[in-house]
Amino acid sequence: MKQVTIAALLACAGCHFSVDALTNLGSTDADMAVGDDLATADPGDLAGGVVRDLAQPTGPVDMTPDPCSGAPALGSGNIAAQCVIGTPPTIDGNLADWPLASFLPMTKTSAAQANGTWDVTGIPNDANSSARYFVRWDLQYLYVAVSITDNIQNSPNTSDSQISNNDAIELFFDGLHERSSSYDSNDWQLVFDTTMAKVAGQGTTVVTFPTTVVEAWGGTSPSWTLEAAIPWSILAVNSAQPGRLVGFDLKLDDNDLGTMRDRDLVLFYNPGNGNGGCNAPFCRADAFGTVQLQGR
Repeated sequence: MKQVTIAALLACAGCHFSVDALTNLGSTDADMAVGDDLATADPGDLAGGVVRDLAQPTGPVDMTPDPCSGAPALGSGNIAAQCVIGTPPTIDGNLADWPLASFLPMTKTSAAQANGTWDVTGIPNDANSSARYFVRWDLQYLYVAVSITDNIQNSPNTSDSQISNNDAIELFFDGLHERSSSYDSNDWQLVFDTTMAKVAGQGTTVVTFPTTVVEAWGGTSPSWTLEAAIPWSILAVNSAQPGRLVGFDLKLDDNDLGTMRDRDLVLFYNPGNGNGGCNAPFCRADAFGTVQLQGR
């Protein structure tokens, strides 16, 4: 547009103004005196480019920040939980809607594996039973998926206090990340075995399994999968945002030989703790590792 200088007379009583057509305008210049309304997509409008228009864009513009954004850097040794606000996984035992290539290994030989109770070396035990896992979150749930590879599926125990002696996976949570030497109301041990039995514990005490937890089993025997959605409401603070820390641990139980499991593998384990001789995650929350809520 050719340069047009407009003088604004702010203190002019009784002044009259008019706009005359401008001469010598190029084909892409806008002349408001000859009917250019600045709102239609014609070549003479003012937004630049081939189509220059100052009109409001069609449809509403969403200026709401993404609630998954703004996560701090992942802390050393923490497990990243992927944000899935708006696209949560379906809890059906089928892990097709999980990023399987990003699953973390749970074996004795994994660099992230603390020294648990997997006997002798990891190699023969991992061949008998191993697992991969991933953690996600949205504003309603903390999601955990576990894919277990097993050579023999065996779950002979039926009482609640004994199902951890079956082929089972145990999930541990410390909702407020207090890392205390005992359990409180936001600390949980949730045990799921291959028969679809489940039991909840808090500090070696069997408690009522929270009805708001959603879980599903899948896979083909002897290997199997578990998906679980843990509501924030049982983790003390019913809110989630990037950067939140939650105590977390996994324990894999394997029973090949009989009534008692012959091995179990703990993801995080602090043998330096002492609590009446018990330093395992089912006794104390400070043995857990940490999940940190991250972005997409």
